[in-house]
Amino acid sequence: MDADEVSVTSLAEDEPAEDAVYEVEEILAEKFDTWDHDHDQPVFRGVKYLTKWDGYPLHDLVGTWEPKEAFSVPDQDGSDLPGTPPILQTWYELKKSMGETQFRSYCQENIESFYAALESAERAKADREAKRAEERQKRARPVLLDSDEEDESTTSDKLQRRTTLEYSASHEKATDTRNSSSGKRPLAVSKPPLEQSASPASVEGELPDPPRVESGRPSKKTAESLVGAKDSASGSQSRCNSIQTPRNPPQSATTTVTPKPIAKNIRFKMVTVPSKAPQASSQSLKDTVSQRGKAVPTAPVTDGNKKLDKSVALTSTVTQRKAASVPEVTKAVTAGPSSAPKARPATLAGPASVKEANQSVGIRVVNQPKVQKRSEWTYGNRLYNTLHFRAVAQKRSRTEGAPDPAALEIVNDVPGAIKSNTPTTHDNPYARREAGRGRPERSPVDDDRSRGPISGSPYNERMPLASWEVDKIPQVCASWRLSNNCSKTAQTCPFMHRNKDPNGLDYPVGDTNGRIPPKYHKPPLTCVHWLYNQRGCYKQDDQCLFAHKNTGWIQTEKNHSGDDGIAQIDPRILPQHERADGSITQVPVGPKNQTKLARRNLTCWYWAYDQCRNTAETCPFQHYYTGVVARAPPGRENVPAETPVRRDSATTTIISKESSTLSTNDIDDLEETNIVEPIPEPTPALAPPPPLAAELPPAKATCENVRKQISSACELNFGEMFASNDSKSANGLMDRRAFLVYHSEEHAEELELITRWLLMHHVQISGVHYAGGWEEFERQIKSGGSGVIIIHPDFEYFTQLPGLGEILCHSIRVWSVGLQEGLEYDPALSEAPPTYRYDAIEIFPVGGFIYITDEVFEQEPQLALRIVQNFFDKIAKLKQRIGPPCPGREVPDASLLWRLCVRPELMEYLIQDCEQHEAALEAGDADVQSRAQLYVLLAETNYIEQDVGTEPLSAVFDKYPILSERRIMAESEPMWYFSTRARSRSAANLIMVRYYAGLQVALRRDYRHFFVVHPQPQAGYVQQWRQEIQTIAEVLTPRQCLEELTKESECSMFDFCERFMRKREKERGEGEGEGEERGVECLIE
Repeated sequence: MDADEVSVTSLAEDEPAEDAVYEVEEILAEKFDTWDHDHDQPVFRGVKYLTKWDGYPLHDLVGTWEPKEAFSVPDQDGSDLPGTPPILQTWYELKKSMGETQFRSYCQENIESFYAALESAERAKADREAKRAEERQKRARPVLLDSDEEDESTTSDKLQRRTTLEYSASHEKATDTRNSSSGKRPLAVSKPPLEQSASPASVEGELPDPPRVESGRPSKKTAESLVGAKDSASGSQSRCNSIQTPRNPPQSATTTVTPKPIAKNIRFKMVTVPSKAPQASSQSLKDTVSQRGKAVPTAPVTDGNKKLDKSVALTSTVTQRKAASVPEVTKAVTAGPSSAPKARPATLAGPASVKEANQSVGIRVVNQPKVQKRSEWTYGNRLYNTLHFRAVAQKRSRTEGAPDPAALEIVNDVPGAIKSNTPTTHDNPYARREAGRGRPERSPVDDDRSRGPISGSPYNERMPLASWEVDKIPQVCASWRLSNNCSKTAQTCPFMHRNKDPNGLDYPVGDTNGRIPPKYHKPPLTCVHWLYNQRGCYKQDDQCLFAHKNTGWIQTEKNHSGDDGIAQIDPRILPQHERADGSITQVPVGPKNQTKLARRNLTCWYWAYDQCRNTAETCPFQHYYTGVVARAPPGRENVPAETPVRRDSATTTIISKESSTLSTNDIDDLEETNIVEPIPEPTPALAPPPPLAAELPPAKATCENVRKQISSACELNFGEMFASNDSKSANGLMDRRAFLVYHSEEHAEELELITRWLLMHHVQISGVHYAGGWEEFERQIKSGGSGVIIIHPDFEYFTQLPGLGEILCHSIRVWSVGLQEGLEYDPALSEAPPTYRYDAIEIFPVGGFIYITDEVFEQEPQLALRIVQNFFDKIAKLKQRIGPPCPGREVPDASLLWRLCVRPELMEYLIQDCEQHEAALEAGDADVQSRAQLYVLLAETNYIEQDVGTEPLSAVFDKYPILSERRIMAESEPMWYFSTRARSRSAANLIMVRYYAGLQVALRRDYRHFFVVHPQPQAGYVQQWRQEIQTIAEVLTPRQCLEELTKESECSMFDFCERFMRKREKERGEGEGEGEERGVECLIE
């Protein structure tokens, strides 16, 4: 582009009108993301649409990301019309007509074209600004004057004019830059620069110089062209530097001040002054100029941009007394920026206007209030029609208005009556405002609806119990406390209508349904587990619904009418866990049918009423209270097997006996008395039995007894925990070596019991609480030793145990001992809450995960295909054998212990790669054909989860033999796979390694190892994976992985344990299900 064709003025658009409406031309793409780029708007998470607007001013292909609400169509009242907007309906039909892959490609291409257009527009804009600045610098050079004018001009005048021109150029550039940074605006026509109108000087090729004043006296051209100017149309104010005399005041040349450069054509009449002007006028003019100082220079006259035809013609007529004939000349003046302050606007339409403009105006102390022009609202009840108007309203709300002088406070005013401050009150429950004491204090009897947390309330104070509060349940009424709507008064409600007890401690909140805990019944009921279980109740005293003391009454099994029965017992019986001999003097039995219960669910009769000759391990019944005692043996039927007192809804049966102690004396027959009417408080019919014999602990507990008690309490079995699967071991056990992962303070009791139990079995013990214990244990295992690791169930930091993945490749077993979910519980297959019990469960048993990175499919697709084929061959062989059941899995008839893990949406990646290399596929390229064959193999077997919109996500994480997350999971937190992979492939691999390592830890009851397959195992970033994730056993190459899959399971890293499974056998005439029932279960340990 030629330098002469570059415009020196900015073509940036003006501010759009407040009622501007944009029309949507089409929707280009859609994207699901978290949008937080606009600081004025809240963070939005969802789908937005790339929109192309009709008549958008920036460039040809433009668009913005808009939500669904931006396309709503209002009706005549301004409300949104029901249904889907037409533009979105068209977009949904287009999306439906395309396939999933084609639609995503279409959106991606439009997004890339959009950002490419933005970059192109920015580059073009930067080029234009650079050329415009260069042109301004060229035109800002000083103009050579005539010889006679050079003699009269001084150095100060040249410097002043050059400074003015440079300031004008820099100010215009800053204005262009500021205007070009505006957001989305409607198309507006920029005002053209001034054109040099035809004049005798321009015809002859000479440009008239602007008027100037030098050294206090006017030059010849200044005296000949004393003209006036009009203020700009935008309402900006100008300052008039006039040169006048007292007798004959001439009109002065002024400079127009505007916020940004605006080109105007000004038409005026030039007055030709005779060469012999009165000396008085010249002298007075000279004096006036010398007093006022230097005049403000005006911008130089330029040709302007001749391409724009629109201009504003302003006419200013100046008359003087001695002018005979006035020739009319038209000049083009470019109004540039001025540093003069704004003054009162003046309209120069004649001599009167000029006179008013020259008059001085006093300084206004108070600013004029800003009146904002507002257009009438025509969009009904909706606040904003588009997001643009919402942004405009927010910007307008942040504009600070003119201060009100009436709101000012006078300093040092005459003091008046001193007003006392209102005392601060604390009767507001939210402590957010000072509401005053609006409600009177009432007694708890008259008003029991006042909430307890109120500060200063009598319910919050430490007060003794009233007489009518002594027998109440020591819990706060939930209706009174939470919702303040208890239907009873403080005296009639069974719960407390106060928050604190007499000691100042908080009462617990009662049941929201008003149920009374059994320990507060009349009579109160004793906890059966606390009384008869060897380990006592696992709940705390304040958490259990039953009383942890012998009240003389317990709850039995439900009877035939559905009501809970209660039974009376001897109140002097000690709880089972506090007795040393382990006997029960009196065990209540419910009405449950004893013949239908298994032996393992019944309490041993001899252990309950006599002395059992069997031990707890050899006896078929249980040596603790299970709730039901076994049937009495023959000849012992007269021994009481029923509870002393059993109550139902109609009658009350009292059963008594003479003695309830364990002795060899004969037991009298039972006497049963029926009472027709129930009694409110049952009392023993006979006199209380004689006192029980004192239960003395044994003189000395032996090691064998202590070991048995710890084994029974912690569910520990030495033979099972230290059993070895290695046939080389002599006695079938591993080395007596154990490492404990327990917190020394939080798990002190469990750590002490397990340590004592292991020492009794002569086991070498180490733990995390010993310095250097893990390093020594790791060295011994890697040197060929074996052992066990016992971990608390709450421990989760397996990926931070150094070298754990390598240790799991050796002969070692890991156990989780403590209170935990039962082994049979699977949250993916059951919606019932889990059952917690103290147990020892093995973790990291067999199998594992094999993660294949993206580089394997891209660099070595042929090996990737063979790896998948060999893995599917293993599945086919496992289908012919009988193993543990696999409910909820895609291959339920094969006990598959390993899973292949790949990138999310592997199927989509394979088909897109084949489409991109279609020519190579037809030419027979081996790599592309391998990817195509892999796609066909996965599609036919359905061994991988595919992104099907109609199929919901499976709750079973390891349902498919090949694990590949769907797009909805990969695009969400915390994975963010696709956005990360677009930025860095190594970072995406690290995300997937972390994800599958965490999944393996979550499924540690089922899987043991975690292998990674990568073409470059020795790369630096791969070593960083292993340092961060310690559960990685090894990083293999694709060829090594293929070799391990082709080996026998016993010699391979990937042991499928098919040698422990029996072959599936089917008999003739029987179905497949019957054959499976006759199979032998898997013997995997």
